[in-house]
Amino acid sequence: MVSKSDSRFFFVQDGDAGLSKTFLAAFAPEDAAGLVDVATVSFGKYGVNDTREGLYAKGRKDLRNDLNLTAQQLDSLPEFVLNEEIGREIVKRLAGRALGSPLEWPYHTKSEPSRVIDLETDRPELSTERCARLMRLATLRSVDSYFHKIRSNVRLASRPVSTPSANGRAWDRHFLYKPEMPVKIIEICRFHHNWMGSRDTKRTPAMKLGLAKGKVYERDLFGE
Repeated sequence: MVSKSDSRFFFVQDGDAGLSKTFLAAFAPEDAAGLVDVATVSFGKYGVNDTREGLYAKGRKDLRNDLNLTAQQLDSLPEFVLNEEIGREIVKRLAGRALGSPLEWPYHTKSEPSRVIDLETDRPELSTERCARLMRLATLRSVDSYFHKIRSNVRLASRPVSTPSANGRAWDRHFLYKPEMPVKIIEICRFHHNWMGSRDTKRTPAMKLGLAKGKVYERDLFGE
């Protein structure tokens, strides 16, 4: 469905080596035409909250210093203006960078502290401004948010708890004995997220990708 679009594609993934090859193989014609970009993102996933908060504070301080703004001025900037300013700073940092070398994102966030971005499809004809924009957009925040939503709302998808008394074994009373049932339930959740959304959803992911002109409502599935 996505391959029928004439848009550019930007795939952001974690450090699974097989994913890059899969994306590039599936979109080989678009990759040859320079219409596909793939980035690998890594960050400090297992830091305690205090560590994350400390890195986030440092990231905001570094950003204020680079932009020569006070904390109040930084917080009052519209998002699109802030993104433009960050883009200019990243362009400066990309100057003289070796082709294909990873970038350590200079401004820590709470969700992705110590983020490192490796643009797998880096190429000589890619402008520094375009590269900076890809680096800024390379985040797994929305994916992690979706996973958190699934784990929070589907009890069988929650992380198992391991205790010393169980000798390291993990089990949860909400797990299902039939493997096909979690697949069905999570598929329903995926469809709802991508095509239906909540009452407050203005544009679903399918609409943003150009795969749908509007939301799918319950009445479309079950009738009035």
